[in-house]
Amino acid sequence: MRQAPPKPEPSFIDAELLKSSLAGYYGNNFVTFLSSLFGEEIAGHLIIKYYIGTSKYWPGSTVFWQIDTRGKIRTGKVMQFNPTTGHRIKEPINLITWVQRILKLPNFNMTQCLFGSHLLNDKKPVALCESEKTAIISSVYLHRFNWLSTGGLSNFNVEKCHVLAGRTVVLFPDLNGFDKWSIKRKELSERIPNTRFEISDLLENIATEKERDKGLDIADFLIKFDWRQFRNNSTIPGAAEILSTELMGQ
Repeated sequence: MRQAPPKPEPSFIDAELLKSSLAGYYGNNFVTFLSSLFGEEIAGHLIIKYYIGTSKYWPGSTVFWQIDTRGKIRTGKVMQFNPTTGHRIKEPINLITWVQRILKLPNFNMTQCLFGSHLLNDKKPVALCESEKTAIISSVYLHRFNWLSTGGLSNFNVEKCHVLAGRTVVLFPDLNGFDKWSIKRKELSERIPNTRFEISDLLENIATEKERDKGLDIADFLIKFDWRQFRNNSTIPGAAEILSTELMGQ
């Protein structure tokens, strides 16, 4: 029986390129939004924690670097946001691309990892959501988790999640994604041993039909609260339910 050819080795981005992107934050729309939510000090902490970069490809655009558990840079996703609302720019076209495409790196084998994988240097429970933006914002409110993101539902697979082995992981699907994520949870539980995968149904229980139509995520609900009061006062309406979900990982 003929053996399958070995998988090509992943390509990596030079660390100097990442370092060069860690500037220009007053012109970075996503960082402007973070500063409006949390203030410059917390926004600065998030920049350092997640290596949030700035790109000149589109004025004000952001780079979300994917750094694996060995510190290797797998790729960088370049996106554009509205600095006031924090929403992605999708009109007239969806402003999203990749660093290696911008640089036209030859023979680049993009092998993605979970966004935030570089944070897996301790045994804190993991919260896994869909978007990088959601992971970054939610990490301020529900700070007992290491917040990671799949970078999109199509990127949510077992291979990328093997780095979570041995941990407690709570999945936070976007609205209208609960059924698909439940299927993924079952697959992950079967194929990654000694790992506890839970799924939060919080949004399913509290969302209105209008919110479902918009496909909101956990961060859309969290930003309704002042983050300082939320972290210090579990009696805020709605906070108790969210905090009970957080405690699943304790």
